[in-house]
Amino acid sequence: MNAELEGLATNPALPAFLLDRLVHDPSLASELAGRTDLTPARVRTLLSHGDSSATHGLLRAGLAAPADVPLLNESVALVVTSHPDADPGVARVLAHHPDATVRAELPEWAFALPPDVIDLLAADPSPDVVSELVLFHTTPLRDHSSPEVRSALARSQHTPADVLASLSAESLARELASNPATPAAVAADLMRWPACRYYLAERTDLPAALYEQLALELEPGVLSNLASNPAVPVHVLRSLAVTTPLRRAVLHNPAIPLDLLVELAPVARTGAKLVPRVESASAAELSALGSSPVEQVRKMVASVAATRADAAGLEELARLGSWLHPRIASNPLCTPELLHRMASGGSAKTLRAVAQHPAASGETLLLCLEDARARYLAAAHPNLPVDSIVELLASEFTAGAAASNPSLPVPVMEHLADGGGYAILVCG
Repeated sequence: MNAELEGLATNPALPAFLLDRLVHDPSLASELAGRTDLTPARVRTLLSHGDSSATHGLLRAGLAAPADVPLLNESVALVVTSHPDADPGVARVLAHHPDATVRAELPEWAFALPPDVIDLLAADPSPDVVSELVLFHTTPLRDHSSPEVRSALARSQHTPADVLASLSAESLARELASNPATPAAVAADLMRWPACRYYLAERTDLPAALYEQLALELEPGVLSNLASNPAVPVHVLRSLAVTTPLRRAVLHNPAIPLDLLVELAPVARTGAKLVPRVESASAAELSALGSSPVEQVRKMVASVAATRADAAGLEELARLGSWLHPRIASNPLCTPELLHRMASGGSAKTLRAVAQHPAASGETLLLCLEDARARYLAAAHPNLPVDSIVELLASEFTAGAAASNPSLPVPVMEHLADGGGYAILVCG
């Protein structure tokens, strides 16, 4: 696919006469379906291409109703069944399709299935079809001769609790353990099987004694899940925090006590994400943490503050150091002047955040072109100088983004819509 044409298809400033031309290109149907300026005539043209992705987008946006969609192929028909207002007859036809792969896709796509279709699919000779049915819909099945279907019953969150409790724990232990719908009492009994403990460590409804037992495991995956679990008792979290590789997971546990957070802050890598417990802290807690003697704790508080501060607050936070600039540049209240100062000699992360900010000026965006990823983001920014937008059409990496830029001159859009490339544009 031509990157420039794909970009044009999503360009919000695309003139009507060019849009009317592009809607006749089947290869652009999916991109065009996401536009907000589609007339009924344009919608009909897009639907006529039989593109399931475009059909899905148009239905989801409310630009088309299921009855408006021509059922040109199985993929489109499956998409239609995902709409709440779909004719049940479409699902019935697909349930009788001779190809089992099509029948197997129906349960996942369908918003709802009529009882007769559920009964029909439940009796399907293909285990794949029945397995997909029980994974996505509640069925009358309590058991099945196929191991594949029994496995699906044990994994499905649509399987009633009494059915899950009746399934053989010995042969389906791992599937039952991984299913959040498995009753807690049944799940607790699965501790007997080591392969289940990885999944049980994620559950939030087990007795405290089982979390204590899981903390004695040697398997890293089990311990990592346990360290991230907000239902784990505090004394278990403290014991896990002794192990260096688990400290980051414990630090990001939403239920970590603040004293343990302060203890771990200097020795655990926080990563790029905000620490959940600091995000949820009360004003009094934030004040106490902000005055902590531990530098890493103060940085956590500043990172959260950067997402909430007003323009004046962001100016003050920016003085704390360039490490905070990417977070500040992501705040929608950041001023053009502060964005420019941070972009001058800024890190790649800062440049990428600045390149996405609506208030970034053209002069600031030119600074962002130094980094490859920031250059791609800046190529789509309407404040980027026009000459730079056109130049970025020359690179395969940035051509699509530049073509989507609403500041791209209409003559250039028309040139690209006619199939002309950058070289022709320059030489011409």
